[in-house]
Formats: sequence, structure tokens, C-alpha cells
Amino acid sequence: MKSLLRVATAMLITLLAAPTAFPCTTFVLEGDGQIYFGRNLDWDWENGLVIANPRGLKKTALVDPGHPAAQWTSKYGSVTFNQFGLEEPFGGMNEAGLVIENMMLFESRYPAPDSRSEIDMLQWIQYQLDTCSTVAEVLATDAKIRQPSPTVGARIHYLVCDAGGDCATVEFLNGKLVSHRGQALPYRVLANDTYSRSVAYARTNPFPQGFAEPLTNRASLARFACAAARVAEFRPRTPEQNVGCAFEILEQVRQGKGTVWQVVYDIPAREIHYRTAGNPRTRSVRLGSFDFAHARTARFANIQAGPSTAGHLDFVELTEARHRQYLEAFFAQESLKKGLGDFTPRIDSYLAGLRAYTFVEPPP
Repeated sequence: MKSLLRVATAMLITLLAAPTAFPCTTFVLEGDGQIYFGRNLDWDWENGLVIANPRGLKKTALVDPGHPAAQWTSKYGSVTFNQFGLEEPFGGMNEAGLVIENMMLFESRYPAPDSRSEIDMLQWIQYQLDTCSTVAEVLATDAKIRQPSPTVGARIHYLVCDAGGDCATVEFLNGKLVSHRGQALPYRVLANDTYSRSVAYARTNPFPQGFAEPLTNRASLARFACAAARVAEFRPRTPEQNVGCAFEILEQVRQGKGTVWQVVYDIPAREIHYRTAGNPRTRSVRLGSFDFAHARTARFANIQAGPSTAGHLDFVELTEARHRQYLEAFFAQESLKKGLGDFTPRIDSYLAGLRAYTFVEPPP
């Protein structure tokens, strides 16, 4: 497991600590039982995999040797958006309707070592999608798992929402989990400042009603205030119109060419709609089309692909050979090598570690 940690976590931490900006925005639209979660990924690279993760995999978290690693078996299937390979999603939705997305927050400070099991900051997302169906369950996991403090500047926070419309922010500040939920969550929005600071800014710098122009001030607080105003104005119509409204807001707060993924989760329908900079055509994924209970391996589609002539994305088994092919192409990019070095020689040990995951037979 040592080699797996040093590949997966080192890749993540080193990349996120690179000298660039990571301005992402998330929000939740809700009305008449309709819930839509929008997400812009503003980032230097747009490669990625859309992965269908099955139920019934027994897993061990990627932590340093000698540290108490979280262990679990996936209870729910999910569809996630991954860039650094299997088990390290940026976000996704599970079949219970739980959605989690992350954004950069440099103010994050993680807990000191204690008796809880450890898990890294992106696999934390997969753990929650594997094991939880509600926001309440996600927050309760803080009693048994924690994220170890990274050795460099990679720090993030999360927006979480479930099928019941319960939403929460999850931040790690001064070594403790800080969450805003219910009446403490006046705006279902998150960007790249702490939630409390963002709310204070939005209240003193409100956007005018009906404002629909692309932002010229693309700083985190301005994006938060803009999205908060648009969310407050949301009035549900047809599902197609609601998804369109979510994409309109994402366009309004986008970072020009720096926005590489745009994702809208239709939570009640268990559908995901997304666009990428390299393929701006909207593609859709329906969680109900996967047999999460009996699939023995993950399935995937390249995030730039499709849809096929039949109008659907073609998901295929994420074999080790295909996984390797993706990772080798991703880490061969000169922009990565120039600033971060060549991770390609470490791919073998990363894939070897994933072989330790075992499938637990479902009950008859």
C-alpha cells in the first residue's frame, strides 16, 4: 500500500499545489421537489474519466504505512468524474441521490492525528458516495474517519446535497470539521472562500435582481454573490428548462477558457448532464442504466467522448490496460512534466495497489 499512496496521493497533492489558480463554483437550485446541483471545474487540464462505480467492492483507504486506514465495502453505486484515476473523484452522484463536489480552499486546516481512521481528500468523496445516502450520514462519518493534513498546499472544501433537499458545506478549519446546514446555510452556493466569509460578502454586496450578464469580476466572492442571487431567483419549470437554467448560471460565473468542465446533476431523476471545453455538446448519463449490484468492475467513458449515434454514452469496462492507457496519456502532457516531473514510472505500483480491492458477492 505504500507505493499506492505515494502515487495517488502524491500526484493529487503535487498537482493541486502547483502555482496556478483554481476558481471553481458550485450551487444548488431547488423548488417544487426539483433539485439541481451545478458545478464548474476551473482548472489547467480537462482530461478525465466518467466512471460508474459498482456496489460490493471491499476497499482500504490510501494512507501512509502504519497509519490506521479506513476500510469499507461500497453500499451504493455511483457515477463520478475522475482525473487522477479510479478512487480519486473530483465529484459525483450515487444511486441514492447524494451529490458531492469539491473546490479549492487554501484556508483549510486538517485534524491532527488521533484514533480515527485516515482517508485522503479525494477518496473521502468516494467513501461518502459508497457508504452514505444523506447529508446527515456524511456528517456523522467525522466521528470515525479523518483526513490527514497534506504536506503541501493542497486544500479543499465540499458542497453536499441529498435527494431530500438537505444540503451542507463541509470545511476543515483549525483542525475541525465545520459545516453549514439548514438555517445556517442561507445560500446554497460555494466557491473558494470560507462559507462564512462568502455569506458576509453576499449580504453586503448583493447582485441586482435579474442580473444575467457574464461576470467581469471573477473573484471567488463575486462569483458566490452572483450565484447566490441567481439561486434565489430560481423558479422551477420543466426539467429541460431547469437544467438549462443551471447551465446558464455556470456560464455566467465561468472563468473564460479556464472552465474545463461544467456539470449539472438532476438529483430526483438521477441524471447527470455535462459539457467540456473540448466538447461543448451536452452529454447525459442516467444512473438507472447501470447494474450497480452485479457489476464486478468499474465502467467508464472518456469525458470528451460521445454521445454515440444512438444518443447515449458508451461505457466500457475499466480494465487495467485501459486504465493504464489513460494514465500514461494524462501524465505524458508536457504541461504536467514541465512543472511537476514525470509520474509515468509510478503507474505500475498504483495499478498494483488497486488490484487489492475485492468484490463481495451480493446476497441471492
